[in-house]
Amino acid sequence: MSELLNKYKMLLADTTGVESLLVEMNKQAADAVQTYRQQHMQMAKLAARIQERKKVLLLGMGASHFVNEIFSLQLRACGVEAWAMTASEFLYSPVAINDRLVILTSQSGESIETVKCMNLLSDGEVYGITLSEESSIAKGTNVIVASGGAELAYAGTRSVTLSLAVMAYITLELGGVSKEAVMNSIAFAQSDLSAMERALGVLYAKRHIVVTGRSLFSGLAHLFSLGLEELSGQPIVCNEAGQLRHGPVEVLSEDSVLVLFRQSGRAGTLAKSLSTIVEKSSCALIVIDSSGMTPLDHAITIHCPVGNDIAAALGVMTTFQELMVAYACKKNPKAGIPKYSSKVTKTE
Repeated sequence: MSELLNKYKMLLADTTGVESLLVEMNKQAADAVQTYRQQHMQMAKLAARIQERKKVLLLGMGASHFVNEIFSLQLRACGVEAWAMTASEFLYSPVAINDRLVILTSQSGESIETVKCMNLLSDGEVYGITLSEESSIAKGTNVIVASGGAELAYAGTRSVTLSLAVMAYITLELGGVSKEAVMNSIAFAQSDLSAMERALGVLYAKRHIVVTGRSLFSGLAHLFSLGLEELSGQPIVCNEAGQLRHGPVEVLSEDSVLVLFRQSGRAGTLAKSLSTIVEKSSCALIVIDSSGMTPLDHAITIHCPVGNDIAAALGVMTTFQELMVAYACKKNPKAGIPKYSSKVTKTE
């Protein structure tokens, strides 16, 4: 357990939910490495089929959808025509599959919309990514099962990391990232506790949180926002950075904090344009920074492994997980214990 989370969990009236999250988080790195050892051949086969077909559709719900978005953007960088849709959108506004390979992502393998999609895909080439080998997705697809068994804690932590790791390994087989970069990202532990504490102080103090990022890091922003909402019970605004610039920046004020996920390359350079808006609005700025560039003015900067690909995205996971859980410990005395939903959504 990290020093940070050990401290903040003491704020809870009921630690049951967060304790279950910590169990998952503490085993995710080892499970990610074990997944590579156990599923390498299956991931290599899927990579070969992606390379042959050159067209991919990714379907999932919740956090699985945002992981799919990250992977779809990485696949495009590898020369594959790929996009991600929510499984619910595909069910009720379907698109023609034609010669497109389909990947269903579901940590439980039982998300109702994703399972229902299999009925519409019986004539296609369908793969699955899940944590549960006994699930409907595992039994009904050419499946890759991540190690360690199904995730038991309410909010997605280990399941998200493992799904993203599987996709990073597939990208490795496609030649899009190096094995060293993937393994370094899996092993990365955030050591700048001072920056983390300062970021948490600002998150606690502000009434409104706005989260943003570009390209693959937009998916990270949405994952962070989803986790904050699930665990803290607080509403969060999240927009892709280009969309944020087209109007929603008007919500920023001295009562808000902007959390920016920043990667290297041109998209990371574009983040500089937000500094002017931050200064004008008097909002606070937290940057989860994988850019390797000069930190933005007026920002609390938390450095992560440098890059702009799926390996770099994987390197951000433990940092944002610790932030979202620690934030929830302050805002929700029963963080990790859902009031209205369940771990596996089986009702539409």
